[in-house]
Amino acid sequence: MGDAKQRYRYGDSYEETVELSDGQRIHLRPMRPSDKQMLLDGFEHLSPDSRYARFMAPKSTLSGRELAYLTEVDGIDHFAIGAIRKHLVSKAEGVGSARFVRLSDRPDTAEPAVTVLDDFHGKGLGAIMLQRLIEAAWERDIRWFCTELLADNTASRGMIESLSPDVTFRDAGDGAIVATIPVPEPDQTPTAPGFFDGTPIRKLLSYVARAKVSVRPRVTKPPGPPA
Repeated sequence: MGDAKQRYRYGDSYEETVELSDGQRIHLRPMRPSDKQMLLDGFEHLSPDSRYARFMAPKSTLSGRELAYLTEVDGIDHFAIGAIRKHLVSKAEGVGSARFVRLSDRPDTAEPAVTVLDDFHGKGLGAIMLQRLIEAAWERDIRWFCTELLADNTASRGMIESLSPDVTFRDAGDGAIVATIPVPEPDQTPTAPGFFDGTPIRKLLSYVARAKVSVRPRVTKPPGPPA
């Protein structure tokens, strides 16, 4: 697996500093097992609304098992990057993350998630991380992103259906449906600002971030029964 990751631009050695719309510089790099405390600190700075939009349930903390699942990733089937604000005189601060988890029964399909601290909303960080997520997905032969919606929310379904004629739905059971959207092919100039803003997946995750659709993401579920 290690040799496979070496051929990826978004592999173990990937690091990048990006500039947000307000001039702040944020460091992007792959998620590491040592990021558990940073991830937990970031979670504690999310507002209740942002936590609910991300997990679709009131959530006060992350368990040790959830932190392990979110940080101990293989970089191929479970890919994740962290957004970090570095300080000169204090510890670095995690301000966002982006990830996808490949479906075991559909290797060309994965579930994406992008989370940004409330103080960084509207500054372009989410769009930048989504762009990197799309590029990493194409490197790993992932061509579809899917997300689980609450089936009884007809407004959510109508909004998703309006994004693209290529959106498909299937019944997931337990009062949910799964919406599947094609992953846009990365542009030849991937750093072009705003390139992905109008794509269906960008709109979908934007709606999710603003809690305008009821989504129940499965990517944060650790495998097996609850601890």
